[in-house]
Amino acid sequence: MSKDSNSKMKLDDEGWLDEPSNRKKLIRWFYWLCGLIILTDLIFSLGWHKHAAFAEEKPFYSLETLPAFYGVFGFGAGLAVVYFSKIIRSWNGKKVLMRSEDYWEKK
Repeated sequence: MSKDSNSKMKLDDEGWLDEPSNRKKLIRWFYWLCGLIILTDLIFSLGWHKHAAFAEEKPFYSLETLPAFYGVFGFGAGLAVVYFSKIIRSWNGKKVLMRSEDYWEKK
């Protein structure tokens, strides 16, 4: 076989994710899994505090007692890191963290 026929055979082989219906099933399965995790967290957060062993002498009146607090806090912290890095990439029009492609060849 020639080199071209080998590459053509590889292109003709399709995986199970190349089928649009399989991709939709997988995405739907991930949505159901996320919903199940959120529902489980909500149920267990209403029953008791996750870190009750660390604060036995004081009542729970903090934000940590809210259902899904840690998930929302983590998501917000991740967004903050992304937007902060975009801001400091070019500060006042001056490139701080991002350099041109030939930066090391100039020196």
